[in-house]
Amino acid sequence: MSRQLASSQMGDLQKCHATGLTTTPIRMFRPTVDWWKRGLQAHLKGDLVTAESCYLRITPDRPEYVGALGNLSIIRSTQGRLLEAEGFCRRALEIEPDYVNGYVNLANAQLSRGCLSEAERSCRQALLRQADSILALATLGSVLQVSGRLEEAEQVYQTGLSHDPNSRDLWIGLGNMLFNSRRFQEAEVCFQKVLTANPHDTAAMNNLGYVLISIGKLGSAHEILQRAHAKKPADVQILTNLGLVHTELGQHAQADQCYRKILSMHPRHFDVWGNLLYLQNYYLEDPAAALREALQYGKAVARLAQPIVHWPDPGQVDKKLRIGLVSGDFLQHPVGYFLENVLSVMDPNVVEFYAYSNRTLEDDLTQRLKARMARWQSVVGLGDETVARMIHADGVDILLDLSGHSALNRLPVFAWKPAPVQVSWLGYFATTGVLAMDYILGDPINLPEEEAGHFCEKPWRLPDCYLCLTPPDPSPPVSELPVLTHGHFTFGSFNHLGKITDEVIRCWSEILRRVPNSRLMLKGRSFIEPQARELMTRRFAACGIDADRLLLEGASSRELYLTRYHQVDMALDTFPYPGVTTSVEGLWMGVPFVTRKGSRYLAHQGESILSCVGLSEWIAEDCDAYVEKAVAFAADRDGLARLRSELRARAMHSPLFDHRRFAWNLTQAWRRMWRIWCESRQWP
Repeated sequence: MSRQLASSQMGDLQKCHATGLTTTPIRMFRPTVDWWKRGLQAHLKGDLVTAESCYLRITPDRPEYVGALGNLSIIRSTQGRLLEAEGFCRRALEIEPDYVNGYVNLANAQLSRGCLSEAERSCRQALLRQADSILALATLGSVLQVSGRLEEAEQVYQTGLSHDPNSRDLWIGLGNMLFNSRRFQEAEVCFQKVLTANPHDTAAMNNLGYVLISIGKLGSAHEILQRAHAKKPADVQILTNLGLVHTELGQHAQADQCYRKILSMHPRHFDVWGNLLYLQNYYLEDPAAALREALQYGKAVARLAQPIVHWPDPGQVDKKLRIGLVSGDFLQHPVGYFLENVLSVMDPNVVEFYAYSNRTLEDDLTQRLKARMARWQSVVGLGDETVARMIHADGVDILLDLSGHSALNRLPVFAWKPAPVQVSWLGYFATTGVLAMDYILGDPINLPEEEAGHFCEKPWRLPDCYLCLTPPDPSPPVSELPVLTHGHFTFGSFNHLGKITDEVIRCWSEILRRVPNSRLMLKGRSFIEPQARELMTRRFAACGIDADRLLLEGASSRELYLTRYHQVDMALDTFPYPGVTTSVEGLWMGVPFVTRKGSRYLAHQGESILSCVGLSEWIAEDCDAYVEKAVAFAADRDGLARLRSELRARAMHSPLFDHRRFAWNLTQAWRRMWRIWCESRQWP
């Protein structure tokens, strides 16, 4: 389960909410004092300290006072002092009830606080007074986006563009909405339109770069983000997206440098901190060092939280449990695929589910998951304390984090301890570093006893396996062994490009040299662009492998992606970051894989998966053994053909797909966690 791009966690599209900076007094006549002019000049230059000082010198008896209050609200919002920002707006509106910019700024402050219905009302109040206000329409579009009402947001942006076809704010807002709807090509057109009008608009450059990353055009993304970075070298969003490009290209050192530069300027930028911790999974093999880095993050988020104290009710040890699920991936995504069948067989008399979704986009799988929930709540745009208080008010007993430091996570919420028991599961393969997280869920293979010191959480081991995949639907049939008809042997890896380290390439190159006339198929979204293909062929060429031995393919639909396993005789796992979803789906398609034994939770994933289907002999102790096993298995064509024909059935009856068995194990784990917590508490 690799880090996904369409998310605020990963350097989100720069929102560029339209703010109503007032540049002339509300009642139109020439100001008689200099404070207004000086404050406005400083504000436009970005000198907020001077601007604030000047605005505060304007007295209530001056006509400039209302505009000063409005502009002070913008400064307070920029500083994160949102309640003060709202206060300035309300004072201005008391004096001038038709102050459109005042309503816009109030809406922006309310939006930043997650008060979506209030923000929508403020926007509509502005539009009642000026129906064609571009600022109000752009802000309303943002509010509707965060509310998940994407179709309504699109209508608002289109209405605004009918009034002003050249509005930069509306085009950027529409581009963001299209991106969040996964209409990437249309979003690209919107940002290109802004850049056509102003080639130096760094926000549009940044957003376009992010869109290009998301569709795999990494070379183009790198080029435009470098241009933006040259103009604004300290811009957090641009640096974040540069880090993403480097991560996608497997350039880990450069990505690390981008993230650390941001943190040197903004040490509380937890999203970027999470990006750095996630990045380290690709290359940092020292668990002690990884734990130290994660604990720094955990201590930082803890300093901003006020943990909630919980007391069990007498006689409630055996009650029906309320299980909370926090994720941005309740849709067609690995997390959704691993959840669906398991939740479908949970006994509603034993457990009930409360979902807290951190993504606006939904799909058919979302609707099926919603049907399993006692409550479904969007937490997009809501502050950490607000979400924590909501979870606590819902009476959640056990709260599951399904993201870790991956995209769209809400880990800082867990520092508030909104539920008595908190568990990390499924979306991440290392310690979160959050001290309020009680357990990390795994199995005896990926969480061996001797590695318990790698975590701030207490390891909890399920008896068989820590995950269970919902069978793909539609599902292509398993093909016969391709080498029998193609005449050449094809290895394959459909893993994220960032997992393919230089050591992995050296290992795979040796396998290709020792298996005559063999090929290697690599499939990933980055390969749609020539730059990524050229980079990969150069890396293999450095190890003596010609380009004609490589088959490089871009992304495709899930069904077509599964069908491509018809061309693969054997899969090769990456290390130290192995495949998870790709590996399980490969087994479903009859394709076994060779993996290398690891020394930490993340690196044990291949071992855990292969052990579940009785293929422990495919686990290699080191790189030399990895090569030997791959070469030997490739030579046994009859054995591979037999294994391919039976592997789906074997997988289907294993813990990897036996959702009833897995659901029972998981329910029993939750029940024991709850009992342990209840018995550990002293009654008040």
